[in-house]
Amino acid sequence: MMTSEELNMYIAAGAVNEVIRVAEAKQVKYLSRIADEICDRRGARLVLVTGASAAGKTTTAKRLCTQLLVNDRPAAINISTDDYFVGDDLTPRDENGELDYEHVECVDIRQLADDMNALMRCEPVKRRRFDFVNHRPVFTDELISVPEGGMIVLEGIHALNPRLTEGIDDAVKFRVFIEPRPNLDVFGGITPSPSDARFLRRMVRDHQFRKRSPIETVRLWPKVRAGEAKWIDPFRAGADAAFNSYLTYELAALKFYVGGLLERCRLELGEDRQVMNMIRLLNAVDPISPEAIPGDSILRETIGGSQLEY
Repeated sequence: MMTSEELNMYIAAGAVNEVIRVAEAKQVKYLSRIADEICDRRGARLVLVTGASAAGKTTTAKRLCTQLLVNDRPAAINISTDDYFVGDDLTPRDENGELDYEHVECVDIRQLADDMNALMRCEPVKRRRFDFVNHRPVFTDELISVPEGGMIVLEGIHALNPRLTEGIDDAVKFRVFIEPRPNLDVFGGITPSPSDARFLRRMVRDHQFRKRSPIETVRLWPKVRAGEAKWIDPFRAGADAAFNSYLTYELAALKFYVGGLLERCRLELGEDRQVMNMIRLLNAVDPISPEAIPGDSILRETIGGSQLEY
């Protein structure tokens, strides 16, 4: 395990690209092993990829599709459960009357199940999208289909919930759980938690792509965590494989983006525990220029500029 002091030494010496290359190569290696496991599972055709908010599901699913193609599995297509969100008009509300974006019924379960079953029968379906800025579904005329023997990779926070794939034989499913488990020693034997890693990613992503202020991200986080405990954690034990989406250098990479956002939160929210904890973590590392981050890195899902199509 690398320490923050060692990481800072690489950064100061202009040698951090070596740390980046090794971290990225490890992720490719682990995904390749998961792809091998999937291909070794006789009859597996539907790969279900899940993890909590900002775990890196979308990029992982896309890169897993590539690894399946490397193994000569035909037409590995990627579908996100996010594209089946029903929109604010139909989203369930919590006990306080507020929109509950973590609820499984935020997803159009019937339509998703119908589409998955149709694709498993090699029938074409219309691709659906979701507009996260305006919080509404977008219905397209684009047709997608899977040939005989082709693979489907379905990713989203509820992907392992059996309600989303009703009517599909469990024998064809392969379940992958994603979580960023930090491997950077920041405070003499203390590493950031998976929740810490995801919080920082989410704050940057919300600000970059969802027009959400950092204050709102902080205020929503307890609801996000409560939703995870209710809708995601009960299904993680059923996963066939686990993938660690954390990159050793990412705390330094995210500092470039999130430092100013956290300072805004500190000024408005005062000594908020979550905010102050994140500031302490960031103070332990020096920043890395975003130019050093590879175009297909999982961090590009958070900061933008990815070579992958989202």
